[in-house]
Amino acid sequence: MEGTATGTFSARFERIAESERFQNAIIAVILLNAIVLGVETFDAAMEGYGRQLEALNTLFTAIFIIELAVRLVACGTKPQRFFRSGWNLFDFAIIAALFIPGVRENAALLRILRLLRVARLLKSLPDVRVLLRGAARAIRPAAGLVIITGLLVFLYGMVGWTLFGDVDPTNWGNIGLASLTLFSILTLEGWNSLFATVFAARPFASLLFFLSFILLGTFVVLNLLLGIMIGSLEEVREEERIRAGGDTADLEGRLRDLREALDAVEHSLRVERERRGP
Repeated sequence: MEGTATGTFSARFERIAESERFQNAIIAVILLNAIVLGVETFDAAMEGYGRQLEALNTLFTAIFIIELAVRLVACGTKPQRFFRSGWNLFDFAIIAALFIPGVRENAALLRILRLLRVARLLKSLPDVRVLLRGAARAIRPAAGLVIITGLLVFLYGMVGWTLFGDVDPTNWGNIGLASLTLFSILTLEGWNSLFATVFAARPFASLLFFLSFILLGTFVVLNLLLGIMIGSLEEVREEERIRAGGDTADLEGRLRDLREALDAVEHSLRVERERRGP
């Protein structure tokens, strides 16, 4: 019966932690925390309301500690579930850092920790969470694309130095300058002025060089990068949709917990019957 009572107690806190009201209240506190941090950048506000702003920061810290405690209690007898999430580890680290000796006395470090609390807003917004997970998932396939882009920039940089090094040494004087120039061309910012400078001296070579690099570098490489990002975002959205509909692994875990609770009830009933006798 003790296991059942513990399960019921943790289930109540789990419902609270997952409720829309609780999550919206935490989002509101995070936004208020951000506003207070912004107000603290004004000297006049600190001179007139410094003590009140510090009291608000203390209140925000207390609320975040309570929120963390609610989510920990919601895990019941399996607190390791809480630490399986990277966002939960992030929240726990921010709160735990406040209790490290010397942190509260360090104004700069304390301000950074308060600023990181605002970053928790990214976790609370589903669309932003999907974007972050999609960007993280795209890193591995994008690594190969980065290598290809670097090789392309190096090859074109050597050709640009050979063709235009004497014409425009400021931008093409060595491989380093040529590579920086090509990276700026990839953004399509200011390439026309770079082209005009070398076109007067070598019209055909500059035309072929710039057109081929812009086509390969901008329209091919960047579009491939966009394709990788879009593919990763679609995968993450599908995972979020499955999770919202009920993740299989999570369902198996819940069924296992329910089975353990039923076994505990059966054992308690059997012990009670044996105690009473026939």
